[in-house]
Order: sequence, then C-alpha cells, then structure tokens
Amino acid sequence: MNESDAEEDIEKFAGTIGDAMAYVANEAILLARMEEFFSPKPARLWAESEEDYFTKKLDKAVENMGGPPRLILMKTDEPPPQCDTYPEAVLREVITAFQRARKSVCRAHMFMIGAKMQREHPDWLGLTPDNDNLLKFHEISEGAFWEHAETAYIRLASYWDRVGQVLDFAFFKIRQFERDGFAAVADRIRTNVIQMNTNLGSSGSWKAIRAYQTSEKDDGLKWLLRRRNITVHSLHLRAVDKTTDEVAFSPMYNHLEEKLNARLAPRSPLDEVEQLHVHLSKAATLFREILNVVEYAHHLYKSDA
Repeated sequence: MNESDAEEDIEKFAGTIGDAMAYVANEAILLARMEEFFSPKPARLWAESEEDYFTKKLDKAVENMGGPPRLILMKTDEPPPQCDTYPEAVLREVITAFQRARKSVCRAHMFMIGAKMQREHPDWLGLTPDNDNLLKFHEISEGAFWEHAETAYIRLASYWDRVGQVLDFAFFKIRQFERDGFAAVADRIRTNVIQMNTNLGSSGSWKAIRAYQTSEKDDGLKWLLRRRNITVHSLHLRAVDKTTDEVAFSPMYNHLEEKLNARLAPRSPLDEVEQLHVHLSKAATLFREILNVVEYAHHLYKSDA
C-alpha cells in the first residue's frame, strides 16, 4: 500500500468515526425533539410536579425494605454503619428498566413515522419512484422499525421482571431472583400473604396490579409476556407476508409461519406503536401502586414482629 492510499484510508476511517459520533449524539437530540410531536405522548413514571412526592416515596420504600435512611446522624469519630444497599439497587433497576423501555418505544415510534414518510414522500429524500434504491430503502427502514418494536416489547416485559424482583424481596426477603418472573411472585403473594391479610387483598393498589397481571386481553401482562417469549425464543417480529405469487412447489406445514400468524399476529406498524404505548402507560400508572404494595409489606412485617 502506497502512502497516498494509506492517507486515503485514514481519512475514510476518520470520516466514518465522525459520522458514528454524530449519529450517536444526534439520536438523543432527535428523540427528544420528536417526542414533542408523538401521539400518544410516551408515559413517564411521574410528572415534574410529582418529583418531590415520588422522591420521598422511594426513600421511604428503601428504608421500609431495610435500606439506609436518606439522613444518617453519626459522630465524627464513629466508623460508618454497615447498610443494606440491595433495596435501593432493586428499585433503581425498576426505574432504569422503565426508562430503557420508554426509549425503545420512542425509537419504534420514530422509525414508524420515518418509514411511513419515506414510503409516501420519497421525494423529500431526493428519490424518485423509479429509483433503483427506493425499494431497498423501504426494506431497511421498515425492518429497523420491526426490530425496535421487538426490543420495546422485550424491555417492557423486563420492567415487570424487575418489579417482581422488588416484591419478592419486600414480601419474602428473596435476593436471588433468577427464574421467577413477576407473575410467579404475584401468585406467591396471593397464595401466601393475601389469604391471611385481607387489607392488602382488598386494597386498590393490589387489585390494580393483579388485574393487569391476570388479564388475557391485549392490554394485559399475559399478552405482553406471550409476545416477549415468542420473540425471544422462537420468532422475530415482522410484518405478515401477504404475497400471493404462485410457487412451483406445494409447501409443507410451517410451524413457525403458523405461530407468526396465529400467536404473534403482528399488526400494522401504527397499531403496534399504539399497543406499545398502552403497555408503557400501564407500567407508569401502576408504579405508584407498586410502591404502595411495598409499603403494605413493611406494615405486615411490623405487625408480625
């Protein structure tokens, strides 16, 4: 390789790295700008006006589960006390999981809009309908949408696994949370706690959480977990192929295609985005109820002491 070729490669590498840096920086800015125009608006765990309320509520939840209080008074010559940092860590996991799920929903929403506009107005990109690259652009952008939608569903389900981790510790002091999901923990609370504590069972917070957990409808957790499990273990989320072209062979029964059509049943990109927002909103709305149930667990332990 001569010197001019080496310099050209270095310039190409530097330009590519610069484009990557710009892409990473611009995505966060673009998502924030796009959010202003999203409909529906992506849900948040709490509004700005509720910041103080939820900060105090979270501090109290950490303390109730055995974590350190926000304020510790100690003498200067005393060694710092040992504290259980697990309660704060599991609650932080819930909040972080929600934020990542929210970002994934916003990405899917943005790519849905971008792919739709690209298909309807290719001239905005300087492309004409007879451009040889147009179909490839459509395939890439729409494929990216389905990929982001799939990730959003997985992260929404993961949020509830984090909630199960919190409740398993709050009620049963279980720290090693590996196999049980949120539904299993909620069932365990119902079987081992609710039967003996009617106050918790009759509370609005528990009823709201339990209603979402047991719902088979497409706005319920069972529907979300089925979709997560299929996409994680069996199929990737994508549009159903509606082509009717004749083929030169008779296909045998395809279990994966049957599962795609009957069980995964992808909707239109717009409907998928709306469904993602439904589950994001459920996650945000029920966060307050989750903290209330954690508080119930503390009162149960106090009464048993």
